[in-house]
Amino acid sequence: MPETARTRGPGADEPIVPERSGSAPLSNASRFHAIYTEHFDFVWRSLRLLGVPFESRDDAAQDVFGVMFRRLAEFEGNSALRTWLFGIVRRVAANHRRRQQRKQWPLQPLAGAEESSLPGPEAQLELRQAADSIASFCETLDEERQALFVLALVEGVPAPELVEALGVPLNTVYSRIRALRQGLRRFLERAEGMP
Repeated sequence: MPETARTRGPGADEPIVPERSGSAPLSNASRFHAIYTEHFDFVWRSLRLLGVPFESRDDAAQDVFGVMFRRLAEFEGNSALRTWLFGIVRRVAANHRRRQQRKQWPLQPLAGAEESSLPGPEAQLELRQAADSIASFCETLDEERQALFVLALVEGVPAPELVEALGVPLNTVYSRIRALRQGLRRFLERAEGMP
């Protein structure tokens, strides 16, 4: 390995796994911890936008990172780490949605107020309403467009990286992103009662 201190995927800007120059490679546990710390929020947001209910998100996130830990040695860096991880998130989310549909009775949220470090209840309400609006819009999309929405519009993954992750030509990615933006704008305008 060159003396640069990071291993990168082709065309990726984010470090896959930090490595110390001149020392032994990091163990799988250390690599896992570094990836978990850097990408947990991404996984959590993606699970929400892919339709995993709140009460199942902890389990789904644990499943994602469990699969990632088992398959980490197989990751060769042929794609960006985030898009590889999103493939796992997408499969886990689909499994959790199917499992939820098969249950004979729905899970009920626990009663009581949730503690939060966010400022005031009004700010929390506005954030939740905005997040709920985005999640509602995502529910109207098919699975492929949900994936594109999460990766392109929420996470800001560059369009050229999406070509490989989604298996569509670059111009198609750009046109679908534009259509998603327009669709979201119309959806939010209708929700707010604008003409």
